[in-house]
Amino acid sequence: MKYPCGVRMNESLVDELKKRLGKDKVFTEDFIKFSYSRDWSPRPADYYSLPEVVVKPTSTEEVAEVVRVAYENDVPVVPFAGGTGMGGGSVPVEGCILIDTRGLNRVLEVDKENMVVVTQTGITVSALNEELAKYGLWWPHDPESKPVSTVGAAIACDNDGTFGIRYGKVADYLLDVVVVTGKG
Repeated sequence: MKYPCGVRMNESLVDELKKRLGKDKVFTEDFIKFSYSRDWSPRPADYYSLPEVVVKPTSTEEVAEVVRVAYENDVPVVPFAGGTGMGGGSVPVEGCILIDTRGLNRVLEVDKENMVVVTQTGITVSALNEELAKYGLWWPHDPESKPVSTVGAAIACDNDGTFGIRYGKVADYLLDVVVVTGKG
């Protein structure tokens, strides 16, 4: 198998990920990796691409640790959210570390007076709006895939939704983001 990064991931790298995140957040089993092998983009039925390892962080700090390990070892990283994209952006490249962002699924703060919410990247649009409904608020991004589409993916793609004509795209009501850079 040819690896785009030029280096086949070895067991010591997987062990390092387990050390930094915990073994319950690092997966190398084929049946798990296969579930991340494609998105909704048009592809032949028999096409799939497996990541070398799947990690499921639950904090920004853990994401940064994964990216640092990848950077130090010249291994590509692919983020994976709801898997509903139609452009192939979440399809893993062989030899990569795939970061499943869905464990980053919490609302961190709601400021009803200023109509501001702080979330983690992996919360779904539906889950966010369920939480905001408790405050009489809602997030106007409303794609058809809202039960699995995540806030982070909507931001990354600057998606439009059902109410885009009235409320604009995601970037129009985005105030701030915390980004893990390519060096972690």
